[in-house]
Amino acid sequence: MAQSAQKIVRNEFPWGVIEWLAGAEVGNSSELSLARISMPPGNATDVHIHGNCEEAVYVVRGRVECTINGESAMLAAGERSIVPRGAVHALRNAGAEPCEILLSHSSAAREFALVKPD
Repeated sequence: MAQSAQKIVRNEFPWGVIEWLAGAEVGNSSELSLARISMPPGNATDVHIHGNCEEAVYVVRGRVECTINGESAMLAAGERSIVPRGAVHALRNAGAEPCEILLSHSSAAREFALVKPD
């Protein structure tokens, strides 16, 4: 069934904005979630885990440092990284301009838990 409504659930954080395009928050998917992040230069997400799903990170614009289980990789526009289920991870805008990132999770109702720094 085609979905005509284009509902977006927007969450603002000190580090940037996440807009949920698909998933349980939006009410249009029972199996996956899709989000778009906008983040100013130098900002970073909180360190966190998703215990019930994988996460795909795709950089649309900018340079992003993706840290997974303590290992960092620099991603440019058009590059991606896969975060395994249960991996401790965070994203940081490593560029001089705002970045845009697409996230996809293998669950519509992903678990989310903050990880305290050591």
